[in-house]
Amino acid sequence: MEPTVYKTHSSATEIMRKLDQCRKHLKSGNLFSCVSIFHDTLDAYINARGIIEADRMKVMGALNDFQQLLASSRQFQDLYGTFSFRVNDFPTSLDFIAQLIAIREEDITAFLLNKEVTSILSQAKLSKDDRDTVKMMVSLVERGEQLTLREMVAENDTLASLVLTYYNDTGINCRVSGDIDKAITSYRKAISISPNDEHLYYNIARAYIEKGKKKDAEECIGQALVVNPKFREGLKLQQYIKNGEHSSQF
Repeated sequence: MEPTVYKTHSSATEIMRKLDQCRKHLKSGNLFSCVSIFHDTLDAYINARGIIEADRMKVMGALNDFQQLLASSRQFQDLYGTFSFRVNDFPTSLDFIAQLIAIREEDITAFLLNKEVTSILSQAKLSKDDRDTVKMMVSLVERGEQLTLREMVAENDTLASLVLTYYNDTGINCRVSGDIDKAITSYRKAISISPNDEHLYYNIARAYIEKGKKKDAEECIGQALVVNPKFREGLKLQQYIKNGEHSSQF
């Protein structure tokens, strides 16, 4: 019986270890790694055999807790949309996560082949190595791998500026054309490249104002002013939001 008991505790321990990895990746902003490991964690739980009841209950509780944490994450909602995981329905969760991963990879492949993206690379007259670096940055942005992205940005600030400009300009163009949701998504992707740029938070705040979401706008402009408390345009916009003024200046 001892080998069986050892294997039982080993399975539960391994699942809990994987969940801990998921939490760390979510906290650090590496969303795709988080989702991928969570997929493996769910699969390991569903296919585990002989877990004693006490360990099973503990693991189920931890899985449910993490599902809720993931679903409530702003980064997850921005990238994948709003979704409610059902308590203890882990096969459905596994299927959903698998679909997210597959669809995201397809979207990224299509995005990298998009004419607008390829035009950026050709206009900048980049070397092959630089083009590969830019593509990797874009891929990391689209996957939500923020920690890994920022490490790459720190080593390639000129190329990062190129990618940043693309996402910010896309956001501006979408806002002007009336596609506010896409504008906000593009601005948030720009922020993943440059999280200390107060102008990006300002742009998102303006987009939220156009959607009539005062609370979200207030939160974003607050973040801009944390980055730069003397940001003049940000202070003006914050006052505008607080006073509920109606002015064409914004």
